Amino acid sequence: MSIIQQIREKYAALVIGLIALSLIGFILMDAGRQGSGGVTPSDAIGVVNGTNISYEQFLDRTKMTEQMYEMNGRVVDENTRQQIYTQAWETMVESELLKQQYTKLGIQVTDKEFNDILFGDNPAPFLQQEFTDPNTGMFDAAAAKNAIAQIKKSKNNPNRDMIEKFYLEPTLDQALRTKYTSLLQNSAYVPKWMVEKTMADNNAIAIFKYVQVAYASISDSALKVSDEAINNYVKAHSTEFKQEFASRSIAYVSFPFPPSADDSADALRTLQSLKAEFETTTDAGAFVTRNASSLPFFDGYNSKARIQIPNKDSIIAAGAGKVYGPYMDGRSYVMSRVLDVKTLPDSVKARHILVGTIDPRTQQPKLDDASAKRKIDSIQGLLKSGQPFEILALQFSDDEGSKMKGGDLGYFASGTMVKEFNDFCFNGKTGEQGIVKTQFGYHLIQVLDQKDFAPSYKIAYMAKSIEASQNTINEANSKASIFAGNSRSLKAFEENVKKNNYTKLVGTDIKENDYNIAGVGVNRKLVRDIFEKGIGDVLEPVELDGQFLVVAITGEEKSGLMSAAKARPQVESNIRNEEKAKLIAAKIGKPASLEAVATAQNVTVQNADSVSFVSPMVPGAGYEPKVGGFAFNKSGIGKISEPIAGSGGVFVVLNGSIGARADAGTTMEDMQKNLVSQQKNTVMYGSSQALKKAASIKDKRSKFL
Repeated sequence: MSIIQQIREKYAALVIGLIALSLIGFILMDAGRQGSGGVTPSDAIGVVNGTNISYEQFLDRTKMTEQMYEMNGRVVDENTRQQIYTQAWETMVESELLKQQYTKLGIQVTDKEFNDILFGDNPAPFLQQEFTDPNTGMFDAAAAKNAIAQIKKSKNNPNRDMIEKFYLEPTLDQALRTKYTSLLQNSAYVPKWMVEKTMADNNAIAIFKYVQVAYASISDSALKVSDEAINNYVKAHSTEFKQEFASRSIAYVSFPFPPSADDSADALRTLQSLKAEFETTTDAGAFVTRNASSLPFFDGYNSKARIQIPNKDSIIAAGAGKVYGPYMDGRSYVMSRVLDVKTLPDSVKARHILVGTIDPRTQQPKLDDASAKRKIDSIQGLLKSGQPFEILALQFSDDEGSKMKGGDLGYFASGTMVKEFNDFCFNGKTGEQGIVKTQFGYHLIQVLDQKDFAPSYKIAYMAKSIEASQNTINEANSKASIFAGNSRSLKAFEENVKKNNYTKLVGTDIKENDYNIAGVGVNRKLVRDIFEKGIGDVLEPVELDGQFLVVAITGEEKSGLMSAAKARPQVESNIRNEEKAKLIAAKIGKPASLEAVATAQNVTVQNADSVSFVSPMVPGAGYEPKVGGFAFNKSGIGKISEPIAGSGGVFVVLNGSIGARADAGTTMEDMQKNLVSQQKNTVMYGSSQALKKAASIKDKRSKFL
């Protein structure tokens, strides 16, 4: 992300990297070549094939990720934090599995290879950016090596851990992965016979007749599916119904505390009490800030077309200096006051050259103010002497995002830049140029175009959100506490739900490492409590997202094969259809002809023309692979099948003929290339899943997080 993109978003921070010199200094240290290293602590958060994943290393990784999120302007809420934890765990497990494979296969990155990654013809991107001459576009390996010689003398590097985790380790890991991937992908091979068979299968078509007796012809209520039948089905299809992790289920009652009518009235009264002062104040921005408006003050102008608020026509019609409202806007009461009106362009095209006073990646001082001002003045002098703006931008601008475009920012609307930059572009004239200082440094700006002039308005908004008062919250808490106190067992919980006519909700398939319960929300502590308590226990009220929840733990699923209760929704219809198939097949008996079956079962004989072998879509019946299997049996041509239990019913098929579509022009060589390419594209995902499936992975996160 470029600096000017930050200006547009009005953030002061952009941290995706660190200064290259400190990076390079660390790269040549032994720790960099050996990974994280160190003594493995006893408090392992997990074990992968006997190798511990340390909680300390896990915590370091997640903390640094959180810091980067925050420094880049992202809010790290509980949901984001838990996502970071999950991603870190999955990454560390995969990394350890691959590391073990590298060792087993003898894959390594030699010193020479690592040196080439840093200083070779195709250096690592983060080094290339810092040591590429903007005038020639050439990477200066000598300058990088010289910088290393100097930085190696420095023993203290405050960015050591972040450099290792976010720059060094990924670079080394990528080199190892590339070798591993190449080894796997180069093993892809498709023999000639497979190519020939694939081409034949792709072109094969069948013509046949059939009758179908749908399963729907027998009522579901006529067949009961027992738990024993479900358990037998699950055992017969064990790979489909194996659960890696145990899970629990809950029932809960919600006691919400939305703002009451009194709360709404209080918010309105508060706003009304401020109306007179809001209309007469000479500093509306300070007034809005001082009185804690839920809508912050924007010290800029917007055209009517860009004002996206209710009642904008009435607000503007009230006139400059007049307060309109209070009025409702979502869950807030709002008063609006037009402070000023100007005729301004709706959008502006500009270009700039930035001399930064801070490093956009570390937010550390880069150049003192006086030096930056002298430099931008010198650049302006070169521009006045006839030097092209594009060349000066490429040579001197610190905005990496726009310098390659000659400093061109394209068109942008009012309010998308920081105030000083915005004011110069919109208050000036086309062709005007000048120097403007912002929190990023000094900008030499040239306004290239302004279009769609129209009245623009500076509006102050004084808003108060309608929120639940403490009394409203306490009332909901009291109800939840009374219910929980009277429901100390699952039986009492159920009885009190009925007695009070409460709505009981359920949550299922909650795993020990989850942080988000479907329908409930994000609350890692609640998940921990669910697994720390026993089945049948009722938890104390939990506050979450504007409500208090009383939760009862209703059941548990052990790891291994699913129970009948959990598997029933998935398999009951399959088992019932199997039983229906037996009944229908018994009615059909040994079919003499399709017409006889059709008459006896009150169905019609249907034709299937050009059914594909690779995708047996039967006209009028849908995808039926078992029907296709009989239709493409050469020994069955001209013969009638026994009853076939398909997906949608029982079929009797009379084979007609097997043929082939005209070849679409694909050659054997092209087909072989396509098949090999498909193997290569799927090899990494397949190998990763195979490694995880074959590994012994002990997940202990729930004891720490």
